[in-house]
Amino acid sequence: MKKIVFVLSLLLTTGLAAQAQIFTLGIKGGISSSSVDLKNPKGNFTQFKDDDNITGFHAGVFTRFNILGFMLQPEAVLSSSGGKFNRPDDLGNTTIEEIGFTNLDVPILVGYKLSFLRAYAGPVASVLIDSDSDLDEVKESLNSADWGYQVGAGVDISRFTADVRYERLKRSYTNADNSVDFRNKQVILSIGYKLIGN
Repeated sequence: MKKIVFVLSLLLTTGLAAQAQIFTLGIKGGISSSSVDLKNPKGNFTQFKDDDNITGFHAGVFTRFNILGFMLQPEAVLSSSGGKFNRPDDLGNTTIEEIGFTNLDVPILVGYKLSFLRAYAGPVASVLIDSDSDLDEVKESLNSADWGYQVGAGVDISRFTADVRYERLKRSYTNADNSVDFRNKQVILSIGYKLIGN
């Protein structure tokens, strides 16, 4: 009887260990530096010029599936991003406008892990939750969901992870007289902790 219990315990422990090597679940958070490029402007937007970056924040969860060094990493992250641009008025003066996005980002990353180093890339679906803009007509009219991409690299040290990524998204605004593509780009730095797996 003791041998049976021992064998069952060994099989269970081995199975859990193997599963832990394949599957990882963790939490993450960090900061970003983001800006907005104005592309294909029409109407009033032809006078707008890109200006400066703003600092954003993010927090969320990640999962990772590891098989023979290859990895699939879906995530769900609440993030803030945006940028600044110059807006001339009728008197010839220039004011600095800021636009901010609060998103639910769902990247699906594919990559390779070698020892404690990782490299990856993949698409990201970004659902716009809120837009904070000095231009009231813009924040009410942006698309609610957009696609972009992320590319990056990271390291794993015990249960901790650290990543740096580049992300690019496009959001379009249009009405009867004006239109523009907001190309939101950001460099993302994050730190995570693995709750399950290695």
